[in-house]
Amino acid sequence: MTLIVLVGATSAFAASGGELEGASLVTKIFFGFFALIVATQLIPGLILLGSLLKGLFGKSARQAKLSGGSQGRRSG
Repeated sequence: MTLIVLVGATSAFAASGGELEGASLVTKIFFGFFALIVATQLIPGLILLGSLLKGLFGKSARQAKLSGGSQGRRSG
């Protein structure tokens, strides 16, 4: 969705004839604030992605307990 908005904004600025050069301070602050939000959400997102991949492809703790605990016991 963000990509669609950025592509739309790019074509809108291209059609305006390059008026972005004289952007006001308020516009620059708005885009800076938006960039700060994206950068702040990037780190927790990457941590969540890493946890997801570890959960999908790593050996789970339950499997480790079952395989480690069942080797030493024998039913008698």
